[in-house]
Amino acid sequence: MSLSVTKLHPLFAARVEGIDIARGFSDTDFAELRAAFEEHSVIVLPGQTLDDGQQIAFSERFGPLEMMLPHAGNNLNPSHISRMYNSETDGAIIPPEDRRMIYLKANRIWHTDSSFKETPSLCSLLYAYEVPPEGGETEFASMRAAYDALDAETKAQIEGKVALHHAARTRDMVAPGLVTPERRATPPVRHAMVRTNPVNGRKALYTGGHAGKIEGMDEDESEALLVRLLNHTTQPDFVYAHKWTVGDIVIWDNRAVLHRGRSWNDAVHKRTLHRTTVAGDGPTV
Repeated sequence: MSLSVTKLHPLFAARVEGIDIARGFSDTDFAELRAAFEEHSVIVLPGQTLDDGQQIAFSERFGPLEMMLPHAGNNLNPSHISRMYNSETDGAIIPPEDRRMIYLKANRIWHTDSSFKETPSLCSLLYAYEVPPEGGETEFASMRAAYDALDAETKAQIEGKVALHHAARTRDMVAPGLVTPERRATPPVRHAMVRTNPVNGRKALYTGGHAGKIEGMDEDESEALLVRLLNHTTQPDFVYAHKWTVGDIVIWDNRAVLHRGRSWNDAVHKRTLHRTTVAGDGPTV
């Protein structure tokens, strides 16, 4: 192998060195990178120098990109880039009570990107432009490790089960009115609660903040099981916390990990990350 792969957690996540995205790389290098992605679910490429165009081009090596829907966090402008930020273009810190900042707080809830779409995403790529001196980490929870650790009875209970996901759920946890009436009126989408990686055959739970109801269960039973599975998945043994350095790009498998952003002193320190999201290849059920 021409790339160096270093594990960051006993169960998943790895740092990959030997690729300079801006300078270009071979198909062989990308094949190694893609293999590391399938194996480790979260990969960190440090020391990159990218603009949006280079990030988009690199992301497209994984597949076609999702278009980010217009929302308060992107100033209602659909784009292939979703900005995670707390400062204006002139450098001024945006007040925490600004609607944009309230909207982005939903990113601090455990979720997997685009599970509210009929075809959920394959992966997301997040690149660091500005980071605070402390705080602001991104945490990842391995849904594969969580599945492996389930008891046989629970595995049998969720096998073949379908959960309903909706984008409004995580925003409603932050504040009412963050989701437009048009988007709220869209029906929830159905997703398998257990997903199998097509490359290595490993199974993973598929849950998170967007999941609101399990088909075939009453409300109380469904809610209790979803809470139990989320608490199980996000226990410390299954979590890797990434401390950002400017120039990091982190790629994670939305089929196999949950993630959430962590708080920092956002009234004082800037944090700017740009995300691209690669579309999946079809519905899960």
